[in-house]
Amino acid sequence: MAEAQKNSSIENGGSPRRWYRWLKVLGLLVLAIILVFGALFIAGKLLTLRLEPETDPRALAPWGPGTSFLSTRSGDVHILDVGQGDVILLVHGSGGSIADWQEGAVNLLAESHRVVAYDSYGFGLSDRDHPFEYGNALWARQAIDVLDALEIERAVVLGHSAGAVVAATLAADHPERFRGVILTGHGFEMDPAQMVPLLPGIGELLALDRNNLVLETYSQDHQEKVEQAYRVRGTRNAFLTFIRRQYTIDGLRLLGGTYEDIKIPVLQLHGTRDQSQSIDSARELSARLADTRFVAIEGSGHFIHIDAPDRWAEEVAAFVESLGP
Repeated sequence: MAEAQKNSSIENGGSPRRWYRWLKVLGLLVLAIILVFGALFIAGKLLTLRLEPETDPRALAPWGPGTSFLSTRSGDVHILDVGQGDVILLVHGSGGSIADWQEGAVNLLAESHRVVAYDSYGFGLSDRDHPFEYGNALWARQAIDVLDALEIERAVVLGHSAGAVVAATLAADHPERFRGVILTGHGFEMDPAQMVPLLPGIGELLALDRNNLVLETYSQDHQEKVEQAYRVRGTRNAFLTFIRRQYTIDGLRLLGGTYEDIKIPVLQLHGTRDQSQSIDSARELSARLADTRFVAIEGSGHFIHIDAPDRWAEEVAAFVESLGP
């Protein structure tokens, strides 16, 4: 009888004691992984404090003609407001600031338009008071708050890279506030390498190196402004929150709509040498848009407004003109 029970236990995968040992080993392994990632997370946070000593972004201003701080419903925003005429609202990409537009593009557009740009919360010199919200929804709300504070009823919104997602969200949700939308350097292509920062601790360590966050710097002035912004406490947290949200909360909405909901005219500008978002992914996005015109800028990379500012400004101005009064 005992022999039969022993054979039955073996046939069923071994004794309960053996399964308990395996579960114990697995539990210890999971605990070790949690402890390692926890230690990396804490180390990353502590090291970040040394890299971000500035607590008041205003101490780093000014950033040139037309820049100022604007008090809005959602917070204090660092803006650029220059020129006269039809309003064009500029939304920079992830990790950027109005410094990206100050590399010549703004001056060209401001010759015949009023150009308004702002630093998204968490970046540039805007405030860092939204620790868990940095992403498309917050930045779209910020854009509306900026327009309201400046008493601008309607504008054309132009977004670059991740900023184009914000522009698309604005166009879909607030068509009454925008005459048209311009998407530059934007496709629907996710780099697998961007998933690495999703890991707690790993992301915090990668964010210590500013070069992992900012795609490129151009002039000496641009580099100095970027370095200033990344000395403001909370900047790296903002970037990591944005990265992690785009694969979860924010990304789900993009899969389910947004682009299809845009009913106002769209202009797509894309560089043929864009290595961040391939031109093929940008063309594929066109299929999701009801009314769009696609323009490929030969020889340009991801930052069209810096690589080919004259051509970029010409296309933007022509599109705005085509929308009529």
